[in-house]
Amino acid sequence: MLLVVAWDGACFEVIDDFVAAGDMPALAALLARGRAWRVRSTVPPVTFPAWTTFMTGAGPARHGITDFAVRAEGAYRVRFVNSTYRRLPTIWSLLAAAGKRVGVYAMPATYPAEKTCALQVCGFDTPLGASGAEGFCHPPALAARLRTIYGSLAIEGVPQGRIDEGWHERAAARLLATIDLRTTIVCDLLAEQCFDVFAVHYMESDTVAHHFWQFHDQGAPRARRGPRGTIGDVYRALDGALGRLVASVGDDADVMLVSDHGSGGSSDRAIFWNRWLAERGWLRFESDRGGAGARALRRAALRLIPPPLQARLFGRLPGAASRLESRARFAGIEWAHTRAFSDELPYYPSLWLNVRGREPAGVLEPGDVGAALRDLEAEAKELLDPFDGGPVVSAVRRRDELFDGPFAALAPDLIFELREPGGYSYCAGSSAGGAEASALRRLSEREMRGAKGASTSGSHRDFGLMVIGGPTAEVSAAVGAAQPRGGCSLADAGVTALALGGVGATPAMDGRSVVAGAAGGAPLVADVASASTDTGVPCAYGAREEAELEERLRALGYLP
Repeated sequence: MLLVVAWDGACFEVIDDFVAAGDMPALAALLARGRAWRVRSTVPPVTFPAWTTFMTGAGPARHGITDFAVRAEGAYRVRFVNSTYRRLPTIWSLLAAAGKRVGVYAMPATYPAEKTCALQVCGFDTPLGASGAEGFCHPPALAARLRTIYGSLAIEGVPQGRIDEGWHERAAARLLATIDLRTTIVCDLLAEQCFDVFAVHYMESDTVAHHFWQFHDQGAPRARRGPRGTIGDVYRALDGALGRLVASVGDDADVMLVSDHGSGGSSDRAIFWNRWLAERGWLRFESDRGGAGARALRRAALRLIPPPLQARLFGRLPGAASRLESRARFAGIEWAHTRAFSDELPYYPSLWLNVRGREPAGVLEPGDVGAALRDLEAEAKELLDPFDGGPVVSAVRRRDELFDGPFAALAPDLIFELREPGGYSYCAGSSAGGAEASALRRLSEREMRGAKGASTSGSHRDFGLMVIGGPTAEVSAAVGAAQPRGGCSLADAGVTALALGGVGATPAMDGRSVVAGAAGGAPLVADVASASTDTGVPCAYGAREEAELEERLRALGYLP
């Protein structure tokens, strides 16, 4: 059997000290009998494209999930995506097509559930609340049975919309309780049913890094007094969960621990990319600052209307959530005098060109694209931080350098790699349709509070982890906490999981198995078509589902 345990946002930079201190004995035992890798995440290193890359063994330009929301073709508008936008089969469906009995619990970017699995309960991004969504659980009757027994599916996550006095203490308790309950549910499922492969995901390691880094790292520019030990508490709880899960599957099972990206601290400095473009003459804001009004309207709606009522309200207005999000991102820009613009996403420093024939009000001639890219690259590299004089942008990548596949056009034209002053990530903010006066400044206390729509004190990093141990893996000598690790990609990690399950990679996959002696040379699944999730036409969210998903993503700090 193969057990896959997914810790969102986990990295050796965070857990090495806990392992060395003896606080994570289950992970130490897995390291002692296995091998570890640093795993390069996707661009951007964020949940939807990253976990989908793991689950397909291919990059975002091949599987089609490039972000939580993608720009609609030929429009200044975004749409939220779900698993039906994924254009490659998952390793779960390939394993099932090969006759394996597969269970998947709480993995993100899986809604709606795949019916090829023997059991699947979708993850935190499932719209469970007022939307009344269906299809998040297979078989359908399982959800009601689990709720009857346990009171919850333990996938909802911590409410993050309003962070007030006492929130961190309440959140810490809920994180620990949810880890315990999800582990109990999965261990009981493993005891009552036989599986060849089972995967379970824990979002709590990501949530605690986003909201508790300010207490964990006393040298951070955003350090505050508070529950300093919560990150350690969560990782100790995750280690306890790992121990229980390993005991449930027995010594004969292969175990893979994997994460989608790493975690680190955020700076108190923020960049406003559209303001920078306006200062350089690439973008012009409208005089009435329509974007500021759209953002004010959205903030008021999110602040004054409770989440369940938001879902009901948007449910009566099809597409309202994506339209409001689109207007808040792009309104206030005078397109007739704009050659380049940014989504200003907090985790994705990137620019789009406003190209004639591609964008609805494009002004840049297609023949001028190359020169424009060269000019933007040069100007970005000249951007200096006024607080320390250092460069802001350490590297500039064009879309075709990073993305190879049929969905590469979903990615921005330019992607920036940013310096981390003092080891902390720059934040990104909205230029608010021109209301923001500075291209780079320090955040206010209110902007750093971590509440919905504000900057969180922890941010993502490019490298996650993978640890594998078990009889099939045939790995090399143990790799301790202080020893060098191998390196691989998330696509490699996904193909490795497939190989450990006894199935070889498909031609569409980018990754390669890093474990010798498993199924790296196994024959391909005989009927790949039966495992495919590509139905031809993606199934968009309903209005209530979309509104609820947007609420969760904004609470997590993924939307501006």
